[in-house]
Amino acid sequence: MRLRSAKLLVGLMVIGLLFSVGNASVWAQDSSLVRSIEVEGNTFIDTETIKASILKTKINQPAVEQQILDDLRSIYDLGYFQDATASFEPAIAGVQVVFHVVENPIVREINFSGVASVPFAEYQKQMKTQTGYILNVHDLWEDLYGLREWIATEYGYLARIADLSADTDGRIDVELAPTTLKDIVIEGNEKTKDFVIERELSFGLGDPVNLHEVDQSLRRVLMLGFFDEISRDFSEEDDPDETVLTIDLTERKTGSATFGVSYSTQDRLVGFVEAADENFLGRGQRVNATARFGKKLQEYELGFYEPYIDKTGTSLGINLYRRSKQVQTLLKNHEELSKAQRTTNGGDLTLGRPFGEFTRGRLTFKVENNLYGDFEGPINERYEDYKNRTIGLGVNTNTSDHPFSPTEGYKNDAYLELGTRLLGGDMQYAKLRLEHSRYFEVKDGGYVLAVRGLGGRLLAGDLGGAGQEAFSIGGADTLRGYAYGGYPNESGRLSLEGDHMLVMNAEFRFPIVEKVTGVVFTDWGTTWDQGETMGLTDLANSFGLGVRLDTPLGLLRLDYGWGKNAEDERKGQFYFGIGQMF
Repeated sequence: MRLRSAKLLVGLMVIGLLFSVGNASVWAQDSSLVRSIEVEGNTFIDTETIKASILKTKINQPAVEQQILDDLRSIYDLGYFQDATASFEPAIAGVQVVFHVVENPIVREINFSGVASVPFAEYQKQMKTQTGYILNVHDLWEDLYGLREWIATEYGYLARIADLSADTDGRIDVELAPTTLKDIVIEGNEKTKDFVIERELSFGLGDPVNLHEVDQSLRRVLMLGFFDEISRDFSEEDDPDETVLTIDLTERKTGSATFGVSYSTQDRLVGFVEAADENFLGRGQRVNATARFGKKLQEYELGFYEPYIDKTGTSLGINLYRRSKQVQTLLKNHEELSKAQRTTNGGDLTLGRPFGEFTRGRLTFKVENNLYGDFEGPINERYEDYKNRTIGLGVNTNTSDHPFSPTEGYKNDAYLELGTRLLGGDMQYAKLRLEHSRYFEVKDGGYVLAVRGLGGRLLAGDLGGAGQEAFSIGGADTLRGYAYGGYPNESGRLSLEGDHMLVMNAEFRFPIVEKVTGVVFTDWGTTWDQGETMGLTDLANSFGLGVRLDTPLGLLRLDYGWGKNAEDERKGQFYFGIGQMF
């Protein structure tokens, strides 16, 4: 007589175990003692491995039906067998229990289908189930359980196992069904129009859900600068292969109107009125108007920016301005400064175009007319009226993780400006400006090291010297603690204007309280003219402290930097700005 367990059925997601009991009369004498235990039918699985799973049927103890059934289950739980039965043979003063097993086939082939863009061969390398080895159904289930997580983590797709089949020849077929997007719900955008958000999404209804693509699209939405927080949620629908994406937004204030006064050693007391909106009428457009006025300074500027003039993301920016400011320089063999009031009337038009996920190119046309008047001191031949017409080519890459307070990633910007005599231009030159910023999260919670390198070089032509198109550094955006363009000192002149420039900045940013960040910084920089050499000892340097205030008017920047004054002594200056310096 034989006690038979059921077969392991593998096919169309059916893997089970059924037990049926043979003639019960065999068990009439439960007191029959087990004199030996044998295993038959195994070829690849070691006999001792199988016997190690037989825990309840023991030699010299009674043969009990339930115990043998439990041992058959234990053999099955090893995962290597599609059938297991037990039989009895007479033995001296008892019975011999023989466990018969039918092994699973050797795995010859594993095929995956349903998500074409996923290279499943990569996952097969790390599976426990491998070709050339006997199939273990428990290892297979573990592999399939990890498969979904691997697809989501490595390639972003949400998918479920829709079908599984394995035949006796060792062929395993796994079919997956990707989760598709049934609907997109946008919540929390009281001002911003839905289309401003939707045009940043690279997916649509009916597309397979890819978490990487969703998160990258939401990063683009965040980098617009219109929102403080963005979160996503996926629903469970009646159809397991469909889901609804809900995008929850927390808007930040994008419009501002401010007025006040500022003071600097060069411009003295200056009043200002500014009005701007980074998200005009909720359409993602930027408008700004600025007026600054003082005894020797008058500036008026009007700007407009449209990020999408077509569906491909081509942008258009227009700026019109009038700037009147006193410029000054110390000529050779003169002790008195040469001064003049320089008035610039002009404007620029910029077309931008995306090149990949993080990079944009731009083309800028600029027209300026420069007039000099109200001369003081020695005559400077450079202070002559001139017209400037330029064409600019720029490429910008931004991989940072936040528009206002980045903690990782980098920013690159390269800009080539060509002065031309077309349309009445008086100057012909080529100059290159390069900038690189990088961010390192030193510690969780907003402790960030930010560094920047800024360089400029005249490639050809003449920039006109001080007061014209030369590179100028100093002030709140480059070299804190120094006047913009430099100043005379005991050694003649600390020149921060020239044909070439180099600036290096480092900031350690740390949280103080909510929406307030502290900064410790150091700045280094210098300029030099064509034909001159530059050494590290030529770098002017400063250090200082600052705070960043995240207010409804935007991120306000307050810095106090110690540079050197005209007497080459350390002296501090206070700076105010909008947004991070870099």
